[in-house]
Amino acid sequence: MKTTRQFLYSTGMLLLVSCVFACKVSDDAVAAAQQMTATSAALSTYYGAMAESLTDTISLNELNFTLFGVPFEDADREQIEQARAEILKRKDLAQSLGRLSSSMTALTKSKASSDVSTAATALGNEMVSIKALPKGSPVPEALGKAGDFLIQIVQQHEEKKAAQAMDGTLAALVDLFAKEKPIYDSLDRQHIFLAKIVAASLIKRQFVDPTPMLRPALKPFGLSAATSDEHLQSTLRTLAENRLDTSAEAANKREADASTAMLAALQEMSSRIHLLATEKPMPIRGNPFSLKVVESWAASVI
Repeated sequence: MKTTRQFLYSTGMLLLVSCVFACKVSDDAVAAAQQMTATSAALSTYYGAMAESLTDTISLNELNFTLFGVPFEDADREQIEQARAEILKRKDLAQSLGRLSSSMTALTKSKASSDVSTAATALGNEMVSIKALPKGSPVPEALGKAGDFLIQIVQQHEEKKAAQAMDGTLAALVDLFAKEKPIYDSLDRQHIFLAKIVAASLIKRQFVDPTPMLRPALKPFGLSAATSDEHLQSTLRTLAENRLDTSAEAANKREADASTAMLAALQEMSSRIHLLATEKPMPIRGNPFSLKVVESWAASVI
């Protein structure tokens, strides 16, 4: 009776772990699978935050129209919705990569082979189906080719080529993110710019209570502001308007830092998987440090 590990080898489904080291479960391969799982989760979180930002952009345009009469054309709405739909596809892709990576660590489970096969097929199909963002650069051709190659290996049980497929998959995802990063940053800047316009208009029309800005001074003593004082309200509104520029710049920088950190994490994981694919030792065991920057930004958005 075959052991679980022998079964995985014979079916050729253990795309990263069993194929890189002559079907031997190495510490490097298991560590890489765990690191890929964490990186995939951060990528999914990043795209989820981007989708949330685009939802807010639509709401802000609706507010701008309802409150101040600024037109929000159907064509503009459709473009934002298309961008959001494509961002969500990329989130699905990241989740499939995470499921594939996670299933590779389940070496002692009898269903590990079928889990890897299902996850790899799903990932391959999603890579093939990704389309360009509105007004964005074309999707790198390598992404579709890597997806096709991944599906081919699963269907034909070409275990000797599995490591190449994983290497190509990560490289293609890095290429996609790098080419689209300026669009991600631009979409977020549009969101912050529009939020700033609406906030400034609300402050100017006295629709905003600025007294919470006094909280740092009053909280230690359990005090609250006299909200009916018009002079105080006027002074704080001026301060709030002055802070908008700084706050908007800080928000833009946080997203730009997050997209840079996400790209750095993907590049790091791609280099680690390449080491495994070329049968070289992988000296680093921990998750990419830059993932914390991504998670921190996403938490401020979602």
